[in-house]
Amino acid sequence: MDDRKTAEKRASETAREAAAIQGSSSKAAEGFRECQLKVLSATQANIDAIFEYARDAVQAQSVSELVELSTTHSRRQLEMMGEQAKEIASAAQKLATESIRPLTIGLGNQPRQMS
Repeated sequence: MDDRKTAEKRASETAREAAAIQGSSSKAAEGFRECQLKVLSATQANIDAIFEYARDAVQAQSVSELVELSTTHSRRQLEMMGEQAKEIASAAQKLATESIRPLTIGLGNQPRQMS
């Protein structure tokens, strides 16, 4: 009888752990998708900025206008890249914390000793 209770207990624990792992995998997939979208959005914004700069540079009437345009473009790009880096880092941080949460809740904070 004792073996049966132990087997039922382990089966229940295994099912709970499998559900926690599945929850963690789902959260990781969602978070990874969000990170991908942030990177794609940043890439698209950078490409758009490059084409805008090229279009404006071709229309520059003097060297001084081109230098001013280049300076403005560089400043905007640095600001935009800083903001993009923050957004991507935030998404990566969320991915890490959200994907591990189901494991810590489902399995508990202390690892079980295998017997």
